[in-house]
Amino acid sequence: MSTFLLLILAGVFVGLMGGMFGFGGSSLSTPILRIFFSIPPYFALASPLPMTLISSAVATSRYQKEQFVDWNSVKKMLIVMIPASAAGAYLTAYVSGKVLMIITAVFLVYVAIRFIIPEKADSKELKRSVYIFISGALIGFLSGLLANGGGIFVVPILVLLGMKIKKAIGTSIAMVFFAAVPSLLVHWYLGHINWLITLALTIGAFPGAYTGAYITVRVPREKLKKMYGLFLLLFAIYFAIFEISGL
Repeated sequence: MSTFLLLILAGVFVGLMGGMFGFGGSSLSTPILRIFFSIPPYFALASPLPMTLISSAVATSRYQKEQFVDWNSVKKMLIVMIPASAAGAYLTAYVSGKVLMIITAVFLVYVAIRFIIPEKADSKELKRSVYIFISGALIGFLSGLLANGGGIFVVPILVLLGMKIKKAIGTSIAMVFFAAVPSLLVHWYLGHINWLITLALTIGAFPGAYTGAYITVRVPREKLKKMYGLFLLLFAIYFAIFEISGL
């Protein structure tokens, strides 16, 4: 099987997971590109970003149909996320690829734990707007540094602030579409994108993202979340060992 076809299959998987769990997919595609395709660090970080834009747009359309997108929260976070994301992306020019890969591994462990640990009970409305602005700045910076839309951080934070889980996922994936743009532009300027890799991932991610969003809307998610969290935790540990050992 050709490398291009394998990358398409990887895109299907990444799009499916991103559509189901509310992130753009770069956080998962980066370790996949490093471990299974031996893609150099900067290309593994940034090449999935254009795919993130498309897959998040597809998933958002599905969540919007079910009214699972809180556009007010999207606007509040994006005000600070967009400039912070550009700053984080620019900083990659001064940080070694190996360090970024280790940060990505730690980031994945955090995300896995957030999925495994049960969330606090949902409340009726999202409060504490000031925390949304503060969180948006931090998430934006990390999303630019790690070349992902930041959505994988957004879901736990929105749930913690009182948003119901399905709406948090829909809001997160909508946010990813806009937040990934400045990061994409900066990484493109820095020459970190391999467009052939991007094309293959995007072909697969398009149907995967819509299918993932459909599953989340229709199926109870607690068992799926914990299974995904366990998988991601094991995957992150393996990825960390892979990078530290230099294999």
